[in-house]
Amino acid sequence: MGQFSKAWEDLDFSDNFIFCKVMKDEKLCSELLNILLGFQIEKIQYINTEQQIENFYDAKGIRMDVFLKDSKRVIDLEMQTGNYEDIILRSRYYQSAADVSMVPRRTKYSELKENYIVFICKDDPFGYGIPCYTRTQSFAELPGFVYDDKTHNVFYNSSAFAKAEDKNVRDVLEFIYSLKASSDFTQKLAASVQNAKVKSSFKDEYMYFADILEEEKEMAREAGLTEGRQAGLAEGRQAGLAEGRQAGLAEGRQTGLAEGRAVGLAEGLAEGIEKEKQETVVRLWERGDVSLETIEVATGLSLEKIKEIIK
Repeated sequence: MGQFSKAWEDLDFSDNFIFCKVMKDEKLCSELLNILLGFQIEKIQYINTEQQIENFYDAKGIRMDVFLKDSKRVIDLEMQTGNYEDIILRSRYYQSAADVSMVPRRTKYSELKENYIVFICKDDPFGYGIPCYTRTQSFAELPGFVYDDKTHNVFYNSSAFAKAEDKNVRDVLEFIYSLKASSDFTQKLAASVQNAKVKSSFKDEYMYFADILEEEKEMAREAGLTEGRQAGLAEGRQAGLAEGRQAGLAEGRQTGLAEGRAVGLAEGLAEGIEKEKQETVVRLWERGDVSLETIEVATGLSLEKIKEIIK
């Protein structure tokens, strides 16, 4: 189910809209990062939710859920409740886009900040049943050697919360997966979710986007129907013409055969009658006592034709 497709009353922390609103609280955001990444983050210099990044006019733009930085790091937090098929490639693209968007001209490579892309998944994105997947960098020829390029990809699987060794991580993942707030921090998250849902301005904003999405769906549906009709008509015409040609050829063959037979029979009959008349002329003339006029009456042939046959 996509964003803005759920009823307002059914939204919870795992829905992007509410997640972004709750993460605007810098204290809650900082504490969540501390739990998930395992280090104390400094004062957040800025925080932006639903950050749109388009580095080049013709490049693919992205929208990050929670995009922030401190003096040492750039961090993107993504809440993901489905569509895990391309999550690795999304993480790669987000990381490069975040780097390009945050690095000014003439920056030395040695000055690049730590770059974290963190996906908090409600279900298991890779199917191995562990609570956290952390990407590391290594060389194929040196599997025991791990190098640090200051990029980090972390994928949390909330459905495996019971297997998390760290209690704080376990509590957060359990809250995301089942809405059970079993710690002080997750109770703060639950309270922040409720506060967000009672704000009429948030609800109006959500409903506004939901209406826009529904309109876009309806427009897409109408466009699809129109395109389908046109394609169907075109295909139907082609199929109809093909069937018509085949039927016409078949019918033409049948009609042609019938007409050919009739013409052949008629011509054959006419030739037979003509031959018989000629033979009659010869027989009567050879008798010697039958006049040309009598032969004319008997055969129906003209005198000229009779004389031609006699010769």
